Parts: sequence; C-alpha cells; structure tokens
Amino acid sequence: MNRNARFVRNALAVSLGYALAMTVPAAVAQQHDGAGSANDPQAKKLDTILVTGSRNSTRTVENSSTPIDLVSAEELAATGKGDLLQALLTKLPSLSLQTYGGGLDYQVRGAMLRNLSPGYTLVLVNGKRRNVSAYTSDTSFPGHNYTDLSLIPMAAVDHIEVLRDGAAAIYGSDAIAGVVNIILKSAASGGELSVEGGSSFAGNGTRAKYGANLGLPLGSTGFVNLSLNYTDQHEATRVRPFRDSYRVYPAIGANGELTKLCTYNSLCTGTVANPAEAGHEVRDYAYSIPQYTLKSAAYNLEYGLGEALTLYSFATFSDRRISSRQNTRTPYTAWSSNLGLFKNVYPDGFTPDAVGKEQDYTGVLGLKGAVGTWDWDLSATRSRDDYKVYTHNSANYSLDYPGGATDVYSGKLDYTQTVVNLDLRHGFETEAFVSPVDFSAGLEYQSEAYTRGAGERASWYGQGITAYTGYLPADASHGTRHGWAGYAGASANVTKRWYLDFAGRYEDHSDFGSVSTGRLSTRFDFTDAVAIRATVSNGFHAPSLAAQNFQLTSDTATQRWINARASSPLAMSLGSTPLKPEKSTNYSVGLTFAPVDNVHLAIDAYQIDIRDQLGMSNYVGYDPTNPARVVDYSGNVLNAQQVATIDALLAGAGYSVSPDKGLFVSYLRSVGDTRTRGVEFTADGGIPTDYGMWTWNYAINAVQTDITRREQVSPILSSLPNVQLLTEASEYNLRYRSPRYTQVAGINWARSGWNLGMNFTHYGPIKRLANNYKYTIDPKLITSLSGSYDFGNGFSVTAGVDNVFDKRTSKLPEAAMSASNKATYQWMYDSLDSISALGGYYYARIDYRF
Repeated sequence: MNRNARFVRNALAVSLGYALAMTVPAAVAQQHDGAGSANDPQAKKLDTILVTGSRNSTRTVENSSTPIDLVSAEELAATGKGDLLQALLTKLPSLSLQTYGGGLDYQVRGAMLRNLSPGYTLVLVNGKRRNVSAYTSDTSFPGHNYTDLSLIPMAAVDHIEVLRDGAAAIYGSDAIAGVVNIILKSAASGGELSVEGGSSFAGNGTRAKYGANLGLPLGSTGFVNLSLNYTDQHEATRVRPFRDSYRVYPAIGANGELTKLCTYNSLCTGTVANPAEAGHEVRDYAYSIPQYTLKSAAYNLEYGLGEALTLYSFATFSDRRISSRQNTRTPYTAWSSNLGLFKNVYPDGFTPDAVGKEQDYTGVLGLKGAVGTWDWDLSATRSRDDYKVYTHNSANYSLDYPGGATDVYSGKLDYTQTVVNLDLRHGFETEAFVSPVDFSAGLEYQSEAYTRGAGERASWYGQGITAYTGYLPADASHGTRHGWAGYAGASANVTKRWYLDFAGRYEDHSDFGSVSTGRLSTRFDFTDAVAIRATVSNGFHAPSLAAQNFQLTSDTATQRWINARASSPLAMSLGSTPLKPEKSTNYSVGLTFAPVDNVHLAIDAYQIDIRDQLGMSNYVGYDPTNPARVVDYSGNVLNAQQVATIDALLAGAGYSVSPDKGLFVSYLRSVGDTRTRGVEFTADGGIPTDYGMWTWNYAINAVQTDITRREQVSPILSSLPNVQLLTEASEYNLRYRSPRYTQVAGINWARSGWNLGMNFTHYGPIKRLANNYKYTIDPKLITSLSGSYDFGNGFSVTAGVDNVFDKRTSKLPEAAMSASNKATYQWMYDSLDSISALGGYYYARIDYRF
C-alpha cells in the first residue's frame, strides 16, 4: 500500500472513530429527551431548503445529491474574524487561503476550494453571479481573477451555502471546484447593531468593527432589508532582524567621506562603520495584516405586484482603502541609488507602501412570477470593480531629488460585467417516475469590459517608482467581449429512493468560441439513514479579459522585465498562442449516514482533472552587461548563436536588447494538465441534556494534486538552454497550495442565555521549495475560545480568543534562504506557511437585537 493510500486510510479511520464516538452520547440523549431536536441548530441546518447546486427547489442539506455545507450568520459572527472571507475559512476545511504574496497579492485575496485556484470557484449572491476582482496576479494564481469575499458585508448575510463540486453545467464558467452562494437577510422587521474591538497579543493589529441591520415592511406585500458594516483594521507587522554584520548606512572611508559597502553590505577593507549604525531604527518587515478601512453596505428587497408577480432587487456596495508595507530600502540603498534622495529626503532609508483604493458594487433587478404552471424569473445584474493603485513613501531613482515624487498614482484596473438571465421552471407529472419531473431551462447574456490604465509619468519613468512600479502607457489596455448561453436541466425521483438530476449548458463567446458542459448527479437512499450519492460533470474556466489583456513592465538600472500580453507581437514572436479555456472533468462519490437523530455523517471522494492550466512562461532574453559572460534569466551562459537566435526573435516584434541593460520577456499560456484527488469527511450533531444543549462538528479534507501532462515548449525556443514552461518551483506552486490535510472540530454549549464554544483547526504538513531546497512545514493546531451571554431585551456580550496558544508562522529553514538573505537576516518567517505571523488575537463584541 503506497503512502497516499495509507494516509487516506488513517485519516478516515481517525475521523470515523471520532464521529462515531460522538453518536454514543447523542443516542443516550435521544433516549433521555426525544424532543430535544426541536431546539437543535444542527437539525435546523439539515432541514434548510437549498438553492445551490441544483435547480430543484426541494433539496436540503440532509438529502442533497452533492456535498453542500451551510454556514449560518451566527456561526460566522462567533469566529471573531474581521471579514467574511476569514470567517468562512475557519469553518470549512476544504477552503484555504495562501498567506504569502506581496503588493496587491496581499490585498486582493481569494479562497481556494479543494487545493485549486480561487479562480475556479464561482461566487453567487442570492443565486446570481457576482463579479470578480479587476486584479490579476502573475505570481500566486497566474492569469486568474477571483471574487474577494471580504468585500461583502457580514451584517447582510443570512447564511452561506458552499457546494463542493463542479457546477459549470448549471452556472457557467468558473464553477470547476465549486460554488459559494451567499444568501442575504430577508426579514421584514427587526434588526441588529453590533460593536466589536480586538487586538493581537503583541498589542498591534487592533481592529474596530461596526455593523447594523434593519428589516422593514414594504407595503403589505414586501420587505426591504438594509445592512451596513465599517471596519478599521490597523497594521500588524513582524520584524525580520538584520544580522549585526549587515550594514544599512554607507561606510566611512579613510578621509571621512561616505563610501560604498562590499558584498552583502559588509565593510570593505580600509573602511569603518558609519556612526549612524549604532542603535539605528532601520527595520525590515514581514506581513501579518495590512492596514485598511472597509465600508460596505447591502440591501435586499421584494415587493409583490400581484398573486403571480414579484419585483425583487438586491445590491452590495464596498469601498476599501488598504495599505501594504513593502520591503525596506536601507539608507545605503538610497545613497547608492540617488544621492539627492539620500541627502534631502530619506537619510535613514524608507519603507514604501502599496496602496489600493477599491470600489466594488453588484446590483440586481428582477421580476419573477408564474404563467399557468410555469414559473419564470427574469433578472439583470450589473457589477463593477474599480481598483486604483498608488505607491506612497517611495522614490523613483531616475528622478531628481529634492523635488522628485515620493507619492504617486501607479494606475488603475477596472472590470465591469452585465448579465441578463431568464429562468423557466415547470413540474411534469409522468408515470415513469414516482415524483414529478422538475424541468428547468433558461437563456443568459453576458457582456464584460476590462481596462488597465497607465499611471502618472513619475510612476513609470526610467526605473519607475520602487516597490510597485506604475503601469506604462504601453501596458495600458481595454478589452470587451460578450457571450450567450442556453441551459436546461431535469430532476426527479425515479423510484421512492433513487433520485436523478441532469443539467446541460451551451455557451458561445465572442473571443474564444463555444463550450458545452454537462452534469449528472444521483442519490440512492438504502434506508432513511443511509444513502450514496455520485456526480460526474465537465466544466471550463474562460480566459478572463484581464488575462487576455495582461501586460506588466518593470525596470531596474540594469534590467527590464516584460510580462507581455499573450496576443502581442512581442509574445507571439516568442511562441505565444491565443489563450484558450481551461477545461475540467469532475467525478465524486459519497456516502451519507444518520445513525441517530441529530447526528449526520458524510464522506465524499473526488477527482478533478483540469486540462490546459494557465501559467506564466519562462523568461526569454539575456543580460549583455558583461560581454564575456552573457547569461539568460536563469544564469545560464549563452553562446553567440543562442544570443543571435534571441535577437532575431525580438527583432521580429520590433524589440532589441541594449548593451547596457538586460531584457527578459514572459507571457501567459497553457502549461499543462493536473489531477486533484481528495477525500472529505463531515460530521455534526446535537446532544440535548438537562444541563444545556451541546452541539459538535468535525470535518477533514485530505487532498493531493499531481501534474499529468507538461506542455511542450514552442519549437522556436528549442535551441535555448533550460527553457521550460513548468519549472520545479512553478510545479510546487500548482501542487502544494494547501496543507496535505486540514481538520476542523468544534463543540458548543448553550443554556439560559450562556453560549460557550471551543474550536480547533489542524493544518497538516505542506511541501515547499525555496532556494532549490525541498522541505516540509510542520502541522499546526490552532485553538480558539468564545463565550457570550444574552442579558435579555436584545442585549448580548461576546468575548473570545483566536489562536489561544499564540501559534505563528514557522521560520524559514536556513538551507531554504538564499545567500543574500542569509547574509542579511538572522532569520526569516516562512511566507509559505498555512498561518500568518500575527499570533494570538482577542476580541469582544456587544450586540443589540430588536
């Protein structure tokens, strides 16, 4: 038996043992008090009618043919997290978040489902498609855009349904890994006010959070529900200490003048340390939480226009100002790069900030009703994400100082989406099935626009502003596309115990053509307590407009890097081809088991094959600054023929390498195929006793991704050394995005206004590669406590501690540090760990419900 099989066997054995052990007191409690389930929140969740993963409106969590998690607003609030994204991650082990990233990667974050890019998870609000961010990464998830859940106000959320299965045949592009459907509050009366504050154990990273919700009747046939959130998050950083031998100020020469430092900022022979070195406050930072303010609002309304006609509308609005501290530029860097900058602006160095100013909205207007026996729903959705990027407390070494810019506008990213959708549904009686056939069909039109706007001149001129270089005019772009889709589905009980659900979809897009997808899901109930379920489907992820128009240029004094637009003459001259959809095939099979009342167990195994995964090509080019040793991006020495080959390719697009500056070019393209396999186990239940109501939950996701095919390098690059599309480092980034397994467990007790909870998250090992050194990050167990008391009359108080034992990011193994980093820092945090360096966090909240 191989290691993977042993791992899955052991993980499931522990999981099942834990869950079955919990059924014993549940069974005893059932005999003790059979009526207790009426007040069991877990039982209520199981009976909730789902609107995700099927167009059948009678499925619940308990009888669903696909694995679906339901997380209530109360559960989200109890996490004490600052936003919806972080709160959801603590509840579901199949969701994960990469902690690393610099610049905007640390500002726009997406949840990975089943170890796959967040670009493969579709986000809905009230069942309608929500827009993705305008930002596209070229590092963490190359070419992918995704929805940032943290922009949605938590005060507006009634509950969240997470479908852990492919659903492109139902919803279209992006739903390869699954779907997150956020259901907004719809109460027509009452409301809630909340005030929360907290801080890390270290005393920084303080957060103030305010929320409000109000439900109002709209005439006698409708409602409007309003929500607001405001969050003020202060920065939390952790220091990477410099070595004593690492000098941050220019050295002092024999005649008392400022002079250069030698290798790795060491003192050269005949020089002495600058007196400013003594007790200096120059520090370099590792991130935990960036500073931001987030204002968000939402409304949800319905109004009955008659017996068979209803008007509805809902929207979310967000405004975020976020600042991410970048690497420190030492006084020596300022002195050696621009003397005027050192003398007049930054004599003690500087730490730039990448600043994002983002406005995001999604609005929906619709009518739904019935004509005869047909139900219909016609809606229009308009979304926009506008992201303006600034760089503050920085410098452009190509400018003159004093007088040169230190705060600049680096450019903007703008994405808009319009979706018009018509849904039809009808129930057919037929003798072939024991239940009516629930038939659905629909049409959808979608249009999109994307803009990358150039920054001000000081942001890109010469070397550009340091930290986050502005977008060049040559990088600016604008693109549009539109597409049509038609879909249909049918579901029914073939027999009393056998349920079938089929869906098919056809889409045609103006830029990359047509795609067809299908999905077959089934469930068979052997008894009222035991059932199996299975799904097979195919899906796709369309190349986003942002990916198709992505181009980014950055400069230093001696080198230029261009991530070229895939359709540009420059990229095409180096072997680029038009981007095409990433396609998937999904398989899943599961077993559900309810051994006693109030206890529900489920185990699901899955396989997701993705073809033509998007990634970045290797850089092609060379550095000619040392004519005796011309090297490529990887440091390979090139011969004259290889240099001539690169020159000829670049010349075909009107580019050339200047003698005093290297040029390196890459582009987005398909890099290969992957296969992701995993097992998920969930268990939850309730135990009513004379001493209060106990509820518990446990879940584990064990997952592994393998590369099944590597795309071949373009023939025109075959004569160049070591040019490959998937380097070992990029393979690690594809395969090991999440821990090998993640477990969550919790237990909660409620009685007479008291509510106490304890939750555990166990992150498994993660394989990593840094500095050509392979290593494994050790597992980590995070413990969190919370407690609340309801005083009556609507007032309640909650207090909690997240990460009770102050667990932090591991330190990077010395062998994984580059020679430069070893000479610079005493040690470094491992930015690839599954948790941040923030450590423990405590908080308190006051709620008033009316």
